[in-house]
Amino acid sequence: MITEILLENFLFMQKAALKFSRGLNVITGETGAGKSILLEAVKLLLGKKARSGLVLAGQTTARIQAEFDIATLPELARFLEESGFHNEEDPHTLSITRTFKEEGNGRVLVNGILTTAAFLKQIGPFLTEIHGQNEHQTLLEPEIQRGLLDRTGSAAFKQSLTTLQSVFTQRQKLQQKLQELENRQQTSATRISELQTILQELTAMNLSNPNEEEELKEELKRLSHAEQIISSLQTAGSLLSGSEESVGATSQIFKSADNLKRISQYDKAIDELYHRLNGSYYELKALEADIEALADKTALDPERLYKIQSRLSEISRVCRKHATDFPGLFALRERVNEELSELFAPDSTRDRLKKELELIDAHFKELIKAISTERAILAKKLDKQVSTEMADLGFNSAKFTAELTACNPGPHGAENIEFCVSLNPGAPGGALRKIASGGELSRVALAIKKVLARSDALPTLVFDEIDAGIGGKTAEAVAASLRALGKEKQVLLVTHLHQIAKEGSCHFTVTKRVENGHTSVDISEVESESRIEEIARMLGRTDKEGLSFARNLLKQNG
Repeated sequence: MITEILLENFLFMQKAALKFSRGLNVITGETGAGKSILLEAVKLLLGKKARSGLVLAGQTTARIQAEFDIATLPELARFLEESGFHNEEDPHTLSITRTFKEEGNGRVLVNGILTTAAFLKQIGPFLTEIHGQNEHQTLLEPEIQRGLLDRTGSAAFKQSLTTLQSVFTQRQKLQQKLQELENRQQTSATRISELQTILQELTAMNLSNPNEEEELKEELKRLSHAEQIISSLQTAGSLLSGSEESVGATSQIFKSADNLKRISQYDKAIDELYHRLNGSYYELKALEADIEALADKTALDPERLYKIQSRLSEISRVCRKHATDFPGLFALRERVNEELSELFAPDSTRDRLKKELELIDAHFKELIKAISTERAILAKKLDKQVSTEMADLGFNSAKFTAELTACNPGPHGAENIEFCVSLNPGAPGGALRKIASGGELSRVALAIKKVLARSDALPTLVFDEIDAGIGGKTAEAVAASLRALGKEKQVLLVTHLHQIAKEGSCHFTVTKRVENGHTSVDISEVESESRIEEIARMLGRTDKEGLSFARNLLKQNG
């Protein structure tokens, strides 16, 4: 659950530190006072994309931070540990911080570790659900309704749904493979001819060494410059060995070393120089031999040069034809051989795929049947529970039905789900999306959420003006329902009704001030007399009698 939220320079709020209780936490204030600021902060903490204008005017940075108690959420704790965001000091506490800058850059921290808003979206579903006017509208979508019904199922049922999606994907892939094989068989003769032509061409290339092209290019470079190479080698050798006209470098080094040798016995430094020079002489003699050998080995070979040029030309042509490089020809040959094997032995491949498909299809049908059976049971149970909750919310003789209609089996089962309601005695029922008004939809949503609260581990629910369009006895019924929900979940609620506000175990009020043309918003917890005054304001009676009435309301509730 959410234990604390800190806001600094966020929207119109300079600073606020809010501590929440386990039960029903209500937020009230005048229309337009800025109650939605807290809701916006919660959405951002759950991964909503940041927008411009979040920083209080005149400031450079805004910050929101929340502390969560996750002692009852072992799955979230395990996910955080696996993701590297485990809180080592306090494993039962989760801290989320978001900072925003006016120019758009910001940071996201989870337990003090830098991350992204996308990661917040991953952990958000473990922490809370937000139910505002827009969220109520999503309740009308068939996929959402199916998900809500499925959430009431057991862990084994939910595992079956996960398995069904995996099996459906495998089944689709096998069906696609089988269809592709059968399509290939229809044109197999033509395709075999094409592949055999490619294979013959590649076989004629006599491919054996993937490095052949590079090696040939190196040899081509040597042969193309053979005359220059021979001339330069011979010149270098002559300069070392000498000729009839000049003394070579090797002889000169030998003479120099010999001169040092005669005096080396008189000075250690001279002896060291002698040995170094003498070593150079032997190195030069070795170089002479190597240069002479390389010069003798290098020869002009026009015939070999022509063969290399022809081979490289052929390689280039085939590579261009098949849109690949030289190593790619080896991969192409392997693919051609594999496809030819399949085309020459289609029956065995087809039989294998059919057997695999039969097994996976049988598993798919078993899962479909089991899920359909379980959904029928869940639907009847949901019908009864939601109808009971709706009656408590002021719908006299209301009836809720989760209707299942058969559809083509798919990754989510073999039935479509439509939430239907009959809200008034004698009036025909129908789909929720066609019948319910805004206020009625809010109450139906509350009834469903109360039922779901008993089915999952979600610790916190956030409601934004669920009281829209209601009053009187209906407001009292909604207040009682929320009080009951607060005993099972932590609830954060923005409300305009005193009937609901008086039920809060923790009460915050939002006020707006305009000074010198600047707007600021404050939010703080109200207790004792301050809370009595806020309830009186909501009643529209701030006189002595109004305050007395508000005091009595809170006493009755307390």
